[in-house]
Amino acid sequence: MKTQAVVIADDPVYLSWLENAAGSSAEFSLIRPLDAEDLVERVQVMGRVDAAFFQFERGNLDARLSMMERLVERAPDIAVAGLGADSNPDVVLAAMRAGARDFFVLRRDEADVAALLSKLLRRSQAAPRGQQKQGRLFSVFASQPVDSVGFVAAHLALACAEQLPKAEPTLLIDVATPPGSSAIFLNIAQSYSVLDAINDVYRCDQTLVDTAFSRHASGIYLLSLPEDLIGRPQFVFDDFLKLLQVLRTLFGCMVVAFDAHWPIDCVAGVLGQADRSLLLSDQSIIKSRHSKYLLRALRLEDCPLDRTALLVDHYHKRQGLEPENLAEILDLPLYGRLSASVGHGRIQAMNAGEAMFAIAPKEPFCADVRALASALLGAQARMEVPKGGLSRLFG
Repeated sequence: MKTQAVVIADDPVYLSWLENAAGSSAEFSLIRPLDAEDLVERVQVMGRVDAAFFQFERGNLDARLSMMERLVERAPDIAVAGLGADSNPDVVLAAMRAGARDFFVLRRDEADVAALLSKLLRRSQAAPRGQQKQGRLFSVFASQPVDSVGFVAAHLALACAEQLPKAEPTLLIDVATPPGSSAIFLNIAQSYSVLDAINDVYRCDQTLVDTAFSRHASGIYLLSLPEDLIGRPQFVFDDFLKLLQVLRTLFGCMVVAFDAHWPIDCVAGVLGQADRSLLLSDQSIIKSRHSKYLLRALRLEDCPLDRTALLVDHYHKRQGLEPENLAEILDLPLYGRLSASVGHGRIQAMNAGEAMFAIAPKEPFCADVRALASALLGAQARMEVPKGGLSRLFG
């Protein structure tokens, strides 16, 4: 059966190009709707429509985006793609955020148009997200804003990616403050932030990930707060939780970094979704006290903490509170310790925008984080540390 497609374009050259490139595999009809409602009515009258192609240029961008969004809303089973004379990144991203699952460039890759059309239809007919495998979600959080949260979370994501197959990609989501920490530590110039993704939550799919999400040379993906954000980020928290649910169907592993300067019910919302949550603290009295106040507030809200444990960072032997004592005070299981730098490896890595694995691979911190990732990935059913995983950290 031939694919039935409509082409919304001002220039008929797009119609003839698609017809010639796709050959006998599809039939295309050119339409020039007055507005979004007119487009929906015309498509409904046509009966079966498998795909819709929208020509974009800067002069018609807003009008076409409105049409595309309306068609996606009213006819979600129709595969939608953009068309353009070139692959301007701003136009392509706008089309993807409006619901496009691909973007075809005029007279480019003509031999592949039939295959791309077939791929477009397969994406549209993919199983509902609820039937897809759920990736693992680990959260790293602290009672107060500290740069250690982003640093540890970034290295945990890198270590998880090292241990997972390529078919299970890793995503780092950093909504902690200072804003943009992970992007700075990994030297990633981010053009699409976590705030953009929250706004696009109902448009988020693999195409948007491939088009808009930043990616590190290691292969991990990143969504971070904008580096130039002043003050606390403003967003709809329910949409953030929805975003986490959607992204779990697209990634094998997610690491979420945040701090507790959110309302308690928001903190509880993330803890409720995570497979494992690690409360990051050091051996100082000030951080231990704030951690205790946070946990008390969470318990008063009846937040389940059965998947939450303590992770002690910057660990020094016989200096300040011992981790076992701190865990007892907080009434949390101790998950592990991350060694303090023996030299200046951590600050050098931060300033260079390079991972500790590259800057100071012999630092104990590197082995600790890899052991931590191994324990998290291998012990999903309980909070106990696997034998041989982090056991050396408890010596």
